[in-house]
Amino acid sequence: MKIRYLEPKPRGATIYEIANLPKLGLPLLAAIARNMYDDVDQHIYCELIRGVEVDWDDVLTADLVCISTTTNTTLEGYRYADRCRAAGIPVLFGGSHVTFMAHEALQHADYVIRREGHVGFAQFLDWFRGDREPDGLHEIMGLSYIDAQGAQVDNPEAPMASGEDLDALPFPALELLEGHERMVTHPIMMKWGCPYDCSFCSVIKMFGRKLRTRSVENMMEELRGVNPERVFFYDDIFIVDKKQAKALFTAMIDEDITPQWTAQIRADSIYKSKQTLEPDHELLALMRDSGCYMVYIGFESITQEGLDAYNKKQTVEHITTSIKLLHDYGIRVHGMFVVGADTDTPETVRATVDFAIEHGVDTLQMMMLTTLPGTAFDAQMRAEGRVLTDDYSLYDGHHCIIQPKLMTPYQLQMETWKNMLRFYSKKTPWELGRKEIRANLFQFLRLLTEVRFMKNLPKAIRLWLTNRPSESFKLIRTTISRRGMRTIYETLGVAIFRAYGRKQLLKFTDQPESMVHLDEIRRLPAWTPPASDETQGQESPSLKVLS
Repeated sequence: MKIRYLEPKPRGATIYEIANLPKLGLPLLAAIARNMYDDVDQHIYCELIRGVEVDWDDVLTADLVCISTTTNTTLEGYRYADRCRAAGIPVLFGGSHVTFMAHEALQHADYVIRREGHVGFAQFLDWFRGDREPDGLHEIMGLSYIDAQGAQVDNPEAPMASGEDLDALPFPALELLEGHERMVTHPIMMKWGCPYDCSFCSVIKMFGRKLRTRSVENMMEELRGVNPERVFFYDDIFIVDKKQAKALFTAMIDEDITPQWTAQIRADSIYKSKQTLEPDHELLALMRDSGCYMVYIGFESITQEGLDAYNKKQTVEHITTSIKLLHDYGIRVHGMFVVGADTDTPETVRATVDFAIEHGVDTLQMMMLTTLPGTAFDAQMRAEGRVLTDDYSLYDGHHCIIQPKLMTPYQLQMETWKNMLRFYSKKTPWELGRKEIRANLFQFLRLLTEVRFMKNLPKAIRLWLTNRPSESFKLIRTTISRRGMRTIYETLGVAIFRAYGRKQLLKFTDQPESMVHLDEIRRLPAWTPPASDETQGQESPSLKVLS
């Protein structure tokens, strides 16, 4: 059996491109299939990996094509599915978007696996390789399909995996990814689920509120097998159970497996008590000593009103004090904010960047509030007629796709873009770079002993200056030692990320779809609520403009 797996990339430029990482769903399914059968021929095309394109000559000879998307890659995924089905190849779809929009996905795919799909996928493969009797489809957990009478069938979902179930899963088959050798960071996930319920987030709808986690030993087994230079922990919130987190970091230190690692955490994760704000110095020291380079923190808002509107369950003081604490331990902070709440104004957007600069946030992600299928927020926005477009490719946080209450959509779009550019100013990377070089002069002088690196450095600089950063980075990575690469990351990483952020922001004006959307929202007035009960549920004038 020949299976090909596809993960499309977003249509427009995003801040995530620098990560050069796949999501782990398809590599996990491929590992499951490999454990089940000796004769399965598998390959994964993940366009999120730099330079990867789908080889359609290969894909169109497959027996089965599996596609995974998020909301902003779904339209591209549908196009891929249509192409495969036109060639007579069955398509199985999965991911967060189609979990809640199976009726839509089944217009393009033969089958949809909802939510945690590993159990249903294994059952599906047995059915697919077997007799393929239609009645057998009823036994496949979490499967949606169209029956012989043309009706949609949604099978009951499999029970959510336990921690023991996660330990029993094979490690994702990353080596089956096209271009895997270009990945400089090893992605690994410890926990499924999230105990919090931010109003705009679909994680809890997808994976549930109950947190399930792999054991420390299971994590260490995977880390021992790859001994990576860099690691990204894919957990939606990495540090929840502090006792377990400390056990993992201690094991990493004891076994001298301390790659530079990054992860997503909450601002209140680093305190012994959220109420007293007493720092957990033991945790912070273990994070630093086990290799933590940067944490990505969903601060979301700089106002308590905004935090409460998002159901964040934290305070502004958690944000301000956490930044200083992490910096005290040499850990960089990527601050993630969401603007466009009903309490936000143009001044709020500008103040968010002022806040990030004042408190020394190293890199900034300021996204516009976006609706996602399955969330109560999405249902609310649609009921109020405040969703401006159904072009999912614009659902990336970089485009205003809902009508804000206290400003026009155009104001939100432009204030967000202009103020992000203000944070990622042209001169800042150079200033940061000079400061770091002066502060770490001895470490930089050691780079002079790296003969291959020094020989190729002028070429790498030319590539960067001619807007070819990926080629520049590849040249550096392949000509420098592991120690030298760590020196560059630890000292110049923030400066490089700042320069990269500016380049990505400037791409916005080169994207035709973005410019069309900008012209459309430029004409929209401020939102006004329905005048009476009779108008409830009707489309707002602003929505009709873009329909």
